Amino acid sequence: MSLLKNSMWNIVGYAIPSLVAIPALGYLARKLGTEQFGLFTLSLAIVGYASVFDVGITRAVIREVSIYRDNTSEKLNIVSTSTICILILGFIGGGVMFLLSPLMPNLLNVSPIYINYVENGTSLLAICIPIFLVNQLWMAVLEGEEKFKIVNIQKTIANIFLAVLPVILVLSNNNLEYAIIGLVLGRLLSVLLSGYFCWSVIIRAGLNFDKHVFYRLIRFGSWITISNIISPVMTLFDRFILSHIMGAASVAFYTAPAEGVAKLSIIPAAISRAIFPKLSNANSSAEKKHHQRLGLLLLMVTCIPVVLFIFIFSKNILVIWMGSSFDNELPVMILRILAVGFLFNALAQIPYANIQAIGKAKITAMIHCVEIIPYLLILYYFIDHFGLIGVAIAWFIRTLFDFLILSSMNKYITK
Repeated sequence: MSLLKNSMWNIVGYAIPSLVAIPALGYLARKLGTEQFGLFTLSLAIVGYASVFDVGITRAVIREVSIYRDNTSEKLNIVSTSTICILILGFIGGGVMFLLSPLMPNLLNVSPIYINYVENGTSLLAICIPIFLVNQLWMAVLEGEEKFKIVNIQKTIANIFLAVLPVILVLSNNNLEYAIIGLVLGRLLSVLLSGYFCWSVIIRAGLNFDKHVFYRLIRFGSWITISNIISPVMTLFDRFILSHIMGAASVAFYTAPAEGVAKLSIIPAAISRAIFPKLSNANSSAEKKHHQRLGLLLLMVTCIPVVLFIFIFSKNILVIWMGSSFDNELPVMILRILAVGFLFNALAQIPYANIQAIGKAKITAMIHCVEIIPYLLILYYFIDHFGLIGVAIAWFIRTLFDFLILSSMNKYITK
């Protein structure tokens, strides 16, 4: 299947749920109020960061299934071994989150009236972690086989419910805890759908552990793990630092524009996920370069007009979406800065995918290791001197340098 067709399926799989998720977030912002909504967006970030507990196995599975797609017995060994690993890691991750729940109100500088909601909500999020990881794994199997039509049917259905269920629960009881219950129910539905679409391969694979497959997955995934730890820190940790320094009540003025920009990631994510198995399965450097050129062209054609539109109409977008409380220059400027940073972050996905596809995950991990300390120092400095705007500037600087470093390294190792 062509890169363009796979990318289009991926865009559909992200775009249709976003048409529901964007107004749903707008409703929750109005209903929950600024602080509770900011805490809910942090809950979304926590679940996303749970990918660190898969120690890179899901990314390794996409690559392995792509390489061994014509070897049925080896593919089944990959599925069974990775499922056992992910189940164990998921329960470990959930246990860690449960133990951390009493500490979260202090870490996030939460107002006293919301402390119980945050503690109970964090305990509920612990349930999400094993569910989330198993879902990611089973979807990785389908992606490795390039079954993007099935992948995106699942994503469309599941993500619509992930957007709608928190709204439905908040309608019945207007507090953060009920919104998180809706999020947990949405994750449960998502993994049930994944299990349905992967049922035949899951049953045939069983729960057999193959140590040779395990070593392959860990050898590749161990470097992915470093990226999985550091990359979310650089993309999500800013809001947690902001909440700790300035208080949860102010975090929504940054997280709302940030969530809007995050929704734009459907475009680079769609193209990157479509190109990764193709790059992994490519037989020559010429074929790899062809896929990369096409991927970059698709990204520029789709992302640049979107960024220009947001830059021009940012104030209208925020007021219509989030309400009159966002009718000021601060969130508008934040959205504009983040939108430009998004463009560089999008373009960086192609060299990132190619470096990992050729088995050089160590390089992307080392790049992230080099970036993390300077970024955190810059982030702290800009928050201290420029407040909310400073967070956006720091994120923009990081995305620009990340794009330049990944592009240079990709050219060096593939020349």
